Amino acid sequence: MSTLKTLLTAICLSAGILQVSAQGINFEHDFNKALDLAKKENKMIFVDFYTSWCGPCKMMSAEVFPQKEAGDYFNKEFINLKVQCDDKGEGVELGKKYKINAYPTLAFLDKDGNTVHSTAGGLSVKALIELAKTATDPNKNQLAMVKEWDGGNRGHAFAARYFKTLIRSYRSEKANADFEKYFGTLNPAQKAAKNTFELMGIVKTGPFAPSFEYMEQHTGDFYKTIGKSKIDSTIANAYLWYFKGLQASGFSNKDMTAFNSKMKLFKAEKYPFYDEYAEFYAVFDSQDANGKDDINIYMQRGTEFLRKYGKKNDSYTLSLTSMLGNWTGRKNSGAAGIKWMEELLQRNNNPRYLNTYFYILWRNFNFDKAMEVAQLMKANAIKENSSTADIDKQIQMVKDLKEKYKNI
Repeated sequence: MSTLKTLLTAICLSAGILQVSAQGINFEHDFNKALDLAKKENKMIFVDFYTSWCGPCKMMSAEVFPQKEAGDYFNKEFINLKVQCDDKGEGVELGKKYKINAYPTLAFLDKDGNTVHSTAGGLSVKALIELAKTATDPNKNQLAMVKEWDGGNRGHAFAARYFKTLIRSYRSEKANADFEKYFGTLNPAQKAAKNTFELMGIVKTGPFAPSFEYMEQHTGDFYKTIGKSKIDSTIANAYLWYFKGLQASGFSNKDMTAFNSKMKLFKAEKYPFYDEYAEFYAVFDSQDANGKDDINIYMQRGTEFLRKYGKKNDSYTLSLTSMLGNWTGRKNSGAAGIKWMEELLQRNNNPRYLNTYFYILWRNFNFDKAMEVAQLMKANAIKENSSTADIDKQIQMVKDLKEKYKNI
C-alpha cells in the first residue's frame, strides 16, 4: 500500500511538473520545421537567438519564457523557435545569416523567414508581449519603418525613431549606411543643423566616417549651431572610444595592424589630445621584458595616467578599473583599482559608478565591502522602481564566494 501510494505521488508530481512546463512558450528547435509550420498556420515566427554563456539569455529561459502569460500569448500568435548561436552547427550559420551581434536577440520573422522586427537584451514578460505587439503592427514594426524610410520620409521625428530602432536592434551597419547616404544629400546649412547633429549622436558616427570628417573640416559651421565646447568634446570622445574598441579588437585577434595604421592617421590630424590618448592606450598594453602581460606594470601605468588625466574624464577610471577587474581574481591582486574607484567616488559620487566599484571589490576578494556596496545598489534600484533581480543574484554570488574562500 505504501509503495503504491509513493508511486502515485511520484506520478502526480511528474504530471504537475509537465503541466507547469507546458504553461510557458512552446519552442521549436529546427528552423526549417518552424518555416513549414509558419506557412501552414499563416503565422509569424518568434526567434530567441541565444548562446550557452549569455546571462540574460538564461534569465529569459528560466524566468520569462516559462510563465503562463507568455505562453498564452506566444503559443497562439506565433511559431516559436530557439536558435543557439554557439552550437557549432545550424545555429551558428543562422546567426551569421541574420547578422546577430548581441544576445539574446529577440526577432520576429515573416513566414518566408524575412526579418520583420527585432531587439536585443532581456525583457520582462510584459515588455516581451509589448514587443510582439509592435512586431505584428504593420504601421510600427521595423520592416514598416524601413519601407517608410526607403519611400522617402525624412521628417526629423521619424528619422530619429528610425535610427534609434536600428541601433537598439544592433543593426548599426544599416543605421550608419543609411545615415551616411542621407547626410550626403544635405546642403551645408542642413549638415550643420541641430537636428542633423542629433542624428549623428544616435547612430554614433565616428572617426573616418564621411559625416564625421565633414564635421572636422567644417567645425566653424558646427560651432555656430551647436557650440564650440560641445563639438570639441564630441570629436575628442569619439576618437577616444573608437581607438579603445579598435585596440580591444586587435588584442583579441592578436593583430594590431588596423589600430596602428589608424593611429598614424589620427596623429597626422595634430589634435592637442593625441599624446593623452596614446598614453591611455599604452596602459592597456602593459608587458614585461619578455612580452608577457604584467598586472603590476598595468597598475603602475594606470596610477600614473590617472594622476595626470583622471580628473578630466571619469571614463578613464571606469575603463581602467573594469579591465583590471577582468585581470585580477584573488585577494588584493588588483588593489590599485579599488583605490582608483574610491578616489573617483570621492569627487563624483555617481550611483552608476557603483557597479564598477562593486566589481573590483569582489574580484579582489573584498567580500564584506562588496556586500555593503551591493546593498547600496539595491537601495538605488528600489528607489528608482527598478528590478532588483540582477543585484540579488550578485549578492548571492558574493555570499557563495565568501563561503568558498573563507580560509584564504
